[in-house]
This record gives sequence, structure tokens and C-alpha cells, in this order.
Amino acid sequence: MPSGGVEFSEFVQHLFLGLVQGSFWVLLALGLSIIFGLMGIINFGHGAFYMLGAYVGFTVSDLIFSPFLGPNMGFIMALASVPIVMFALGMVFERYVISRIYNTENERFSGVLIMFGMSIFLPDFVRFLWGRPGKPFNIPPMFQFSLFQTGTLDITAYRSFTIITAAILVALLWVLIYKTNLGMMIRAGTNNNTMVKVLGINVSRIWRLTFGLGIALAGFSGVMIAPLFAVDATMGELILVQTFIVVVVGGMGSFIGPVIGGLILGQLWALTPLVGRTQYVVQNWTGTVIGPDFWEKASDILLFIVMAVILLLRPRGLFGQEGAFD
Repeated sequence: MPSGGVEFSEFVQHLFLGLVQGSFWVLLALGLSIIFGLMGIINFGHGAFYMLGAYVGFTVSDLIFSPFLGPNMGFIMALASVPIVMFALGMVFERYVISRIYNTENERFSGVLIMFGMSIFLPDFVRFLWGRPGKPFNIPPMFQFSLFQTGTLDITAYRSFTIITAAILVALLWVLIYKTNLGMMIRAGTNNNTMVKVLGINVSRIWRLTFGLGIALAGFSGVMIAPLFAVDATMGELILVQTFIVVVVGGMGSFIGPVIGGLILGQLWALTPLVGRTQYVVQNWTGTVIGPDFWEKASDILLFIVMAVILLLRPRGLFGQEGAFD
């Protein structure tokens, strides 16, 4: 009879990978959630903007700065410039495209159609500018080492850097939303846009800044994940679905929801394959439909199952506002 078992170091390694994946989902889900919470727009183009951020980062790093300043400085310049570029792009897009549907009939449905159209247009636009083949985006030399390694446990510097960076950004976003005047207006607009207008606040400007912020988070996530995967025009498709699952589970329009949802689902996604390696599953379920091979591929399936259960039991998500999906 086959044996099985999971070593402790392997378990910790998967916990670490789940934290890395969850960190990316948190950043993407926060951008998606704040756009929906304030503007009521379900941004189906979020994955495309994430992909575009990766391509902009590749251009800034590998084509502009790395040949002259080296790959380390090229990567730093990409991290610094991509959020600015994507923020400006988001504001321009909101000003000249999204703003035209405000106060029109079927406003939210029109927003969905526009963003869905962007999810189709941007990949083809990227293929036109950068070509169809994907682009290599290597981990910069300053992060090409392991912080420590023992047995199968390997804590790499770059993955650790992504976790720390995501944690810092989440903290800064919390300060922005809960400790600044801009954040106060964003939260007020989320609850009652009409009252904010009556008070004389320029709601259009707040919406533009918020949309730009959400797109900047998507683009920054793209350039952060690019060294771990090849930059490709299709890279935003799967992660968009995963990000929507995180937002649905955590709760639309919530700040803490996407954070908790992303971290929980990141661990679920990473630990699921280990179920198939446990001694019980190997000895009792080998050769069945839910044997070891099933659990190796079941991570994405379980994400959908969790989302379905949450929608049945608590449609607004774990921390979502009541009526967010109305």
C-alpha cells in the first residue's frame, strides 16, 4: 500500500507561497473594491490593467533604464514609475470615457459593458505594441538569493519582498482612507453620494482620483508579479476571476474584506495540494475520483466552492456592506 505524509518544512513552504499569492490578491482586490464601493462600477477590465502594468514595467525596466543603469535600478524605476503612469491613465480614462455614462439610463450596466470592452481591447492593443510573444522579466540580481533554506523549505528574497511591500501598501491605503480628508470624502461618497454633493464637494474629482488609485494598484501588482511569471497578454484573465472571488468572499465596498479574504483564500489555494499528499488520502483514496491527483489540481475548484457557499450564506460577503450586490 502506498505511503504518504507531508513534512513540516513543506507545509511551511506552502504557507509562505500562500502568503505571497494572497498578497497579490489583496492589492488587486482592494483596487477593485474601492472602485465599486464609491462608483458602483464592476471593473471587468481590472485584469487587463494589471497586465498593462506588467508591460509598462517591462518597458521601463528592461528597455529604458536597465541598459544604462543596470537591472537593479531598472526594476526600482519600474516600481516607482508604473503606479504613476497607471494612475494617470486611470484618471484620463475616467475623465473621457467613464464620466460620460454618469446619470444616464442603465448607468451601471453601461459601466460593465465599457470595462468588459476594455478587457478585450487592451490585450490586443498590447499585442500590437509589444508583439504576440511574451516578454521575459527576470528577478533583479539584488533579490536572487534565499533568506534561508532547510530541507525543502526555501524562503526566497524576492517573494519575501513582495509580502513586505504589499503589507506596507495596505497600511498606507488604510491611512489614506481612514485618516485623511480625501479618505473621509471617499467613505462619505460610498455611503451617500447625494449628501456629499449637497455639501459642495466635487464628487467628480473624488471619483476620478479613486478610479486612478484602483488602476494604479492593478498596474503595480502587475509589475510586482512580473518577475515571478512571464509577462504575457493573457496574464490578466485568470487573476481577474480569482480577484473577483476574493472580493465576493471579503465583501464589495469593504476595506478589511479584501484583505482578510485574500489572505484566507491565498492559504486555501496553496495548502490544497498538500491534502492529496497526506497519509490518509494516499492510503484510502488512491485510485478514486478524489485521490491524490485530484487535490493537486483542486485549488481553483475550492475557490469557487468557497465563493458559492459565501454567496448562499452571506451574499454581501464576510465584511461587505448590506445591499452591495443589489
